[in-house]
Amino acid sequence: MIKLAILSFSVFIVIGIGIHFLGFRVAIRFSPEMTKEMGGVITRKEFDEIEAMYREKLQILERQLPAIESKIATLSVLKNQFSELATPTPIKSKPQNNEN
Repeated sequence: MIKLAILSFSVFIVIGIGIHFLGFRVAIRFSPEMTKEMGGVITRKEFDEIEAMYREKLQILERQLPAIESKIATLSVLKNQFSELATPTPIKSKPQNNEN
């Protein structure tokens, strides 16, 4: 009885998988719009357009990179200057000994 149940379960699973893939193939062939909505499938042309848009955005970011690096360097210099101003004079002139 258990073997029969497992066999019927397996048959139904295989039939379901077959119907799923057959239905998807039929949908691709006869209704590409429905396939796009259901499976997120895009055409090569759409993929190329999306890739071109991303490449353009990447080039814009790469052109901005030197300006951002310059701002970071400026902020680092300002941080060091403020650190110098904020450090009390006795601590600056006190020699640091690592000996106990």
